[in-house]
Amino acid sequence: MATSLTGAKPLPFHRRARRFLDVGWTFLTIYVSYKRIQRNKKLTPSARQRRLSQAHTRNAERIYGLATRLEGLLIKTCQFISSRADVAPTEYVAVLSRLQDSVPPRPFSQVERLITRELGKHPDELFENFSRAPIASASLAQVHRATLKDGRDAAVKVQYPGIDRVIETDLRNIAILVRILARIEKNFDFRILVGELNRNVPRELDFVLEGHSSERVARDLAHRPDIRIPKVYWESTSRRVLTMEFIEATKISDIPALEAMGVDPNQVALIMTEAYCEQILVHGFFHADPHPGNLFVLPGPVVVFLDFGLSKELPEEFRRNYARLIIALISQDEDEMVQAFRAIGFKTRSDDPQSLVALGRSFFEYGGAENKPYVDADVMPEVNERLSRILQANPVTEIPGDILLIFRVLGLMSGLQKRLDSRVDVIETITPYAEEQARKMAELAGDAAG
Repeated sequence: MATSLTGAKPLPFHRRARRFLDVGWTFLTIYVSYKRIQRNKKLTPSARQRRLSQAHTRNAERIYGLATRLEGLLIKTCQFISSRADVAPTEYVAVLSRLQDSVPPRPFSQVERLITRELGKHPDELFENFSRAPIASASLAQVHRATLKDGRDAAVKVQYPGIDRVIETDLRNIAILVRILARIEKNFDFRILVGELNRNVPRELDFVLEGHSSERVARDLAHRPDIRIPKVYWESTSRRVLTMEFIEATKISDIPALEAMGVDPNQVALIMTEAYCEQILVHGFFHADPHPGNLFVLPGPVVVFLDFGLSKELPEEFRRNYARLIIALISQDEDEMVQAFRAIGFKTRSDDPQSLVALGRSFFEYGGAENKPYVDADVMPEVNERLSRILQANPVTEIPGDILLIFRVLGLMSGLQKRLDSRVDVIETITPYAEEQARKMAELAGDAAG
């Protein structure tokens, strides 16, 4: 029997197989719906666009229904798609955004049983007040507003009972799917993706670890008055219950509300960008899930970070080589770019450096001629086609696991930058952080040589 990744048993085999088949059938249905439109040569451009829009809405609703029925990692996938306003069709963003913090909740009877089991007392004994209805519900847990006995407002995050078994099942099903895909696409090792999922997703089920992660980032960014992270109330926290300071704030993607309270969305985008530059390049520990359900805004503006279940620590050598890569990308120094990619752990089938050069250039080409801080949907197909052609000739055969969550953050931030209509100069913002780390790396190398 396979070793448990989450510490839980998977669902019974018949339910595990049912999940696998439900997902496969849904995505086959979606694939066929698009192929029919693609192959219909009689459609005029306007009719084709109308049909595509209708298909996007229907298919997004199919995925939404599947995710709300099966829960688990499907909801996380939907949250990711809905956060990519830069590349995802608007119909998908509109439908799947409902899953960012409003997943159909579990009944209060399940919540009170879990809290009683985890903390030893009924919620009414632990708290002065405890709302029966959740204020938010997401992929792994739902949040209830409460008042501590000393009068402090709190947000209580309660893990869904049995969600660990669902996650265990999804991770095993993904491993099966990846093995199937690996037989079809032999030029890419998909196991690194599964390995990172297996390492990171189970950590999201440990709320004590999440509490420590939030406190670590709060310490790292304590000098910034424009960043706020809720305090953890440890006396009412356990592995499946996390009690935090309650902060009333506006969702980062609610642009009309931001403007109504006098906040410039572009300033919010800048604060967010600087915060991630510092987390990744300076401290080497970062919040890895910046979707709109996890980032909020107070007047000032002040950006509030929530949900540190998905956080990542970078080895020091990787962090410094990543800074080296960024400087090479900014300066378009192709030789240094290739060396930095290889120092980080990228490998290609042959020693020809062109694949790594093309990969490096694509980071800035996606922003278009105006160097937008998000993916420009107009230029993306052309860049993808050119990059795909080069990678087919000499594919990337190994991607370091440490960079996968950085790619996730970059993708989610690109979607948020688009929603905020950001004009942030990413190169100007990131350069000082990267140069400072490169300088420290040079000093360490000098000390070692001395």
